[in-house]
Amino acid sequence: LPTASRRGGLEWEEERMEVEVEKAKICGTCGATDAPLKCPCKAVFYCNAECQRASWEGHRGGCTFDLERKLRKDRRRLEGDDPAIAKALFDLGDLYHNQDRLGEAEEKYLEVLRISVAEEESAGVMVANVSRRLGGIYSLQGKLDDALAMSKRSLRVLRRVHGDEHVSLACALNRVGLVFKHKSQLDRAMSKFEQAHEMCCGLFGEDHEIVATVLSNMANVLTLQGKGAEAMPMREKSLDIERRTQGSGVKAIRVATALVNLGSSYLDQGMVEEAQERFEEALGIVRRIHPERNALEALILSNLGSVYGSQGKPEDALAMYDKAYRIYRKTIGLETMEVALVLG
Repeated sequence: LPTASRRGGLEWEEERMEVEVEKAKICGTCGATDAPLKCPCKAVFYCNAECQRASWEGHRGGCTFDLERKLRKDRRRLEGDDPAIAKALFDLGDLYHNQDRLGEAEEKYLEVLRISVAEEESAGVMVANVSRRLGGIYSLQGKLDDALAMSKRSLRVLRRVHGDEHVSLACALNRVGLVFKHKSQLDRAMSKFEQAHEMCCGLFGEDHEIVATVLSNMANVLTLQGKGAEAMPMREKSLDIERRTQGSGVKAIRVATALVNLGSSYLDQGMVEEAQERFEEALGIVRRIHPERNALEALILSNLGSVYGSQGKPEDALAMYDKAYRIYRKTIGLETMEVALVLG
């Protein structure tokens, strides 16, 4: 997920690619709008019971309501803390996490951790994965000390499981760096990002999406340190890698994110026309991939408002800010930092 943040730039979490969109009531079977029937799992709408039955086989594997029912049956059937229970809890936690139902995801992950920690030697990867996810949840909730503890635990376990060089270890270093950044411990954040960057380049070479991710996060730290001129070439390199590795499908959203970050760097350096070009290209990509209104589109519109303001076009700027505000209201709600920045 790119985090729509002004803390130096947009961030990527390696395991998440979602963009916050307006929750339209579209039938999961026929695509009709204003579908009135919602599955008990709260994740999908249907026109009627017939549409729901037609999609059931495809939906049942991701239906949290049905999986909770199966989990209750498994608890009665299996004795003690069976590994199958831990796996079912983990899968449910991931489904809740992907639906941004963070409280329910946290509950499942904590139980997985309780079951797995007793067998940490044999369940090390599970412990690391759950700890990483909990660290991400706690970061989103602003519980940064808890996020750091969980992220460090994941890193520690992965070192024991994989040794000193592995892609999972590089991702864990990146996650610890993000938490340090959120805690405003920028030198420590940069140290973790540099370690992750060196490891990724050794594993994959310089043309890999994880390398682009870490470069972008390093640039964000430099921006926060007031070193925007040093951040700009990192963002240019990150964009170049994303263009060559992501194609034109759904993952092109990463290209859009890199364009937004580079456009922000250009704007900070007074390169207004260059910034406008990057923001407009990013807007085209986002609208093509996510034709429904979404929070990333709102962020780009807000940035275009800043461009028009710098160009002495207050009416155009106000129109962009108004569009951004209305989209944010429909996607992430009004009580967010992004909306405060637009209104400010």
